[in-house]
Amino acid sequence: MSGKRLVTESDVRALARGAELVVPPDTIVTPAALDLAFERGVRIVRSKSDAPKSGACACGGACSAGGQPCAWSKLLGSDGTYVVVVKNGVASIARLTEQGPVPFS
Repeated sequence: MSGKRLVTESDVRALARGAELVVPPDTIVTPAALDLAFERGVRIVRSKSDAPKSGACACGGACSAGGQPCAWSKLLGSDGTYVVVVKNGVASIARLTEQGPVPFS
């Protein structure tokens, strides 16, 4: 694992609430760190060199057929607050607006 970095819960705890943490593409962020970042309003951002290479999928290979970007790519491309509900193995995503949740497509 040479050259990789690990971000843990204690790293996030050391940041101010609402801070932004920019991490290199090869950085591993633990699930506990992600949970705490969410609770504290800390935004974790991958550096620009994390963009997928031509023909690669930002969804980890789960892009939809027909060359359409997957929901994950669309989410990463638009800042906002979202709610993800998973029911019977199917995820639905809504963007939170002042008028309430709006389905994300």
